Amino acid sequence: SDWKCHSANGQSVGNDSTVTPTPIDTGIEGTSEDITAVEAAMLRRQIIKLNRRLHLLEEENKERSRREMILYSITVAFWLFSSWFWLRR
Repeated sequence: SDWKCHSANGQSVGNDSTVTPTPIDTGIEGTSEDITAVEAAMLRRQIIKLNRRLHLLEEENKERSRREMILYSITVAFWLFSSWFWLRR
């Protein structure tokens, strides 16, 4: 079967890691045995790119969570200090 990358709206796109392979002709019954070595290598590269991107997103999420916790702690400490200072007046 002939495979081509399509975006979510059905338009053909180039080397974009957010695309999914879809069969061009849905009338042809294709099985996993029809996938050629070139198509398998292309899919493998896309999976590697997606795994790399997912790993980077997970790391960014951990860093953002860490920053949010620090900012939250500083905000709470400032609020407690301000409240204590206001009560001592």
